[in-house]
Amino acid sequence: MILVSGFLFAAASALVFHTYVLFPAHMKRLSRHPKRYDEVENWPTVAVLLAAYNEAEILEAKITSIFKTSYPKHKIEVWVGSDASTDGTDTILQKLAESYPQLHFERFEARSGKPYIINTLANRTQAEVLVITDADALFDEKTLPELLHPFVNAKVGGVQANVRIRTIEGSEVARQEASYTLREMEIKAGEGHWGVVIGGFGAAYALRKTLFRPVPSGFIVDDFYTFADISQQGFQTVFQPSAITTLSVSADGKVQFRRKRRIGKGNFQNLRHFRNLLNPVNKLGYVFWSHKALRWLTPFLITLAYLSSAWGSNESYLLAWAFYGMTACFLLALADIPLRQLGISIKPLRFLSHFLRMNWALVLGFIDSLGSDKKVSWDNQGQ
Repeated sequence: MILVSGFLFAAASALVFHTYVLFPAHMKRLSRHPKRYDEVENWPTVAVLLAAYNEAEILEAKITSIFKTSYPKHKIEVWVGSDASTDGTDTILQKLAESYPQLHFERFEARSGKPYIINTLANRTQAEVLVITDADALFDEKTLPELLHPFVNAKVGGVQANVRIRTIEGSEVARQEASYTLREMEIKAGEGHWGVVIGGFGAAYALRKTLFRPVPSGFIVDDFYTFADISQQGFQTVFQPSAITTLSVSADGKVQFRRKRRIGKGNFQNLRHFRNLLNPVNKLGYVFWSHKALRWLTPFLITLAYLSSAWGSNESYLLAWAFYGMTACFLLALADIPLRQLGISIKPLRFLSHFLRMNWALVLGFIDSLGSDKKVSWDNQGQ
């Protein structure tokens, strides 16, 4: 029994250590060697697509940031789908369309969700490149030209922008999201060195129009689907560090938890759909396993490690210490909840609490993915 429990504990712990420590370190090292591209002689036409639900507060700044670009203006279209907005989003879009003739606005009378809206808008344009972006992800004047520069290489099918988080002063939740996003960008930069960025980050990414295939009905995480599908078609997906977009995030921990649960459901949808890409002997499969699949499976691996340590604790001092140590970590993570309500913030406890909540959201997302809920829409309050 001690051999079995020891093996299970070691295997589960090693896989979690790999996905959270070894693989990120490997990709960070690779990111020091960014790809270089030839000069662009003829810029492609581009259509910027975004779905908006009640984005009146940020939408004008978003549209303005797109058209302030140094990219050739006559080669830009912007397509916005209003997902049955009720806060004046439509009025703002109608007003902006008077100033920007390249802005096309379409209202969806029933809540439809981002994937459906992007599928619809992609069919409206004949542009050579699609840029899919979120309403609250602001561009600077170089975002579009830098994002489209890698397409000078005919092997490149998708390009991920470099996303930075606009933090709210005093918000621990926003700081945690900013830290998480920074690590994600470092990992994607390393993956981009190999041309295998697995899953786009929805704030902003680009792809060749000829490679776009509609996201299946009921799928939630469209950005992962689109980039994985490009890889499946045999094209490279890369990261462009100089294509910078800034994104705001909710400082409400409950909203972030619901968002992560919803994304967790979408992750397991994609894991089943793209299981044929999980070949660990090639770079794409190695990245898929290391960056995504093992992270999505981490709550189950942690549970296996904990139960294995408990099982063998009576026969092994090492497993006993592991069991007591993991139990202490769980209790400390839970202790962060009442301490936070008292206004006491202890950074290590916040990290443990954030990690625990993130993995609990994955568990709930996995359970959700087993059901038949077809709701794919989302609002700014996390509903």
